[in-house]
This record gives sequence, C-alpha cells and structure tokens, in this order.
Amino acid sequence: MLSHPLLVFQVLLLLHFALFLLFHTCIGSVDPKFEACVPKTCGNGQYITYPFYILDKQEPFCGYPGFDLTCDNNGFPILSKRDNEKYVVEEIFYGNHSLRVSILFSKPTSTECFPSPVHSFADDSRYRVAPNQKKVFLFYYCNLLLTSLKEHRIECPEQNQTSSVVALYEGDPNWDLARENCNNNGLRATAVEDDKRGIVEGLRRGFVLNWTASSCEECSGSGGRCGFDHGKDAYAFRCFCRDGVHTAKCDPQSGWLLYFSYQFLVCESSAQHYASSKKARQYC
Repeated sequence: MLSHPLLVFQVLLLLHFALFLLFHTCIGSVDPKFEACVPKTCGNGQYITYPFYILDKQEPFCGYPGFDLTCDNNGFPILSKRDNEKYVVEEIFYGNHSLRVSILFSKPTSTECFPSPVHSFADDSRYRVAPNQKKVFLFYYCNLLLTSLKEHRIECPEQNQTSSVVALYEGDPNWDLARENCNNNGLRATAVEDDKRGIVEGLRRGFVLNWTASSCEECSGSGGRCGFDHGKDAYAFRCFCRDGVHTAKCDPQSGWLLYFSYQFLVCESSAQHYASSKKARQYC
C-alpha cells in the first residue's frame, strides 16, 4: 500500500524540479533585443537611445525608422538629411522630443566660412524647426563698402574686405539695403536658439528641432527599451524587456506570477503527499 503514495511523491518531485528550473531560466535570462538596445555614445558623452540609433553601433530595430545617426572623428553624432546635408547633434532633449543641431562646418574650431545654412525642413516628416527661435537671413556676395552692411558682416578668411556674407535678423531695417547690394540668389534662411553672445556665436551654437516619433515614455517607465519590429511590409512599435518583447510596456508581474504559481504547486503537492502518507500509515 506504500507504493502508490511514494510514486505520487516521486512524480510531484520531478514536476517541482522542472518548474524550479523553468522559473530560474525565465527570471535569469535577458532577452537579446533588450541587451542590444543599451544606450551608446559616439564619444562626447551624449548617450544615444530611442528614437535614434547609431549605424554600425546599434541595431536598426533599436530606433525609429529613419532616425539613424553616424559618428564623426571628433566623437559627435551626425544627423544626415535625405539630401545629404549633415548637421552635428550638439544635444538631445529626450524629455520634450527635441535636439539642438549645428551646421557641420560651423564648429568653433573651424577655419571655414559658414556654408549654405539650414535648408527648409518643411519636406521632412521627421523634424520640424522648433518655435520661439530667431530667424536669421544670410546674404552672400554683398558690397561691404556700405557701412551699415559692414557692421553685420560675418568674418570669412577667404573673402576679401569688400565682398562677404551679411547676417540679418528677420525684420532688420537694413533688409532692403541688403537685397539691393547682395546677390539675392545666395540668400539663405536659418534659425538661432540663443543669440546672447552675438549672431555669429548663435549660428555656431545652432538651432533646435522637434522630432515626430512614437512615444517611449510608457515602455521606458516600465523598465523597457523602445524599438521597432522591422517587418517586410510594415513597422510596428515594440517594447524590449528583460523577459521578452511586448507591444507597449514591460509586465513586471509575469515573473512573480510564475514564481507564486510554482510555490502554490509545491504547497498543494506537499499537502497531497502528506495526506496520502497519513492514510497509508492508517492502513498499516
């Protein structure tokens, strides 16, 4: 009469052992996509994470489609527009979905003159120039014999003293004079975020862009890392978590649910074994 409860106990013991291994495997392992999407840097201390990703350093599924960056030799992230115009990413503000960029060759150490500045972002669905910035117009090949224009000249080493680039804010009273004495074909518009140190320093510091991409707050708030599932015909937002891939956010209860289920089965099977053993002893 003892063989039956012993057999039940052996089966339950094997079941407990299997559940124990399953629990520790699920809790201890980390999803490879979660590990792949750890934030990276180009070297300047600015960590790059969703919606951006660094080509050759991070997987494309770690970012929003089209938000790839590269690294330059100075350790700065580089944003490339579809027309191959490049900008240095000076700072990223993940909290309000914006970033400050500057023209690639307008770094403080550059000896080159300002190239053609910001082209319109109106045709780019990813970015929009942030509001509340001052609009600046650059006039090229201006006649600087006029004193009022010479005061607004941007220093360019390769230019002579009588023909150069003039920078004017929108609404400047010298606007009409610049239109008459500069090459209008070279007129370019840009924006500056901060001009407290002057218009030239403002141009070097760059301007702020707002980006449009799926929000990551819910996923990151649950401990996950945002990304995208790159299918054949469509993209789908995904939240990469330690325990796997989720549609919106991580589920912190999944591991504990497995744990408590395991504990419940242990208690239940122990009670059954105790009851069977007691009954067997009564027969003896």
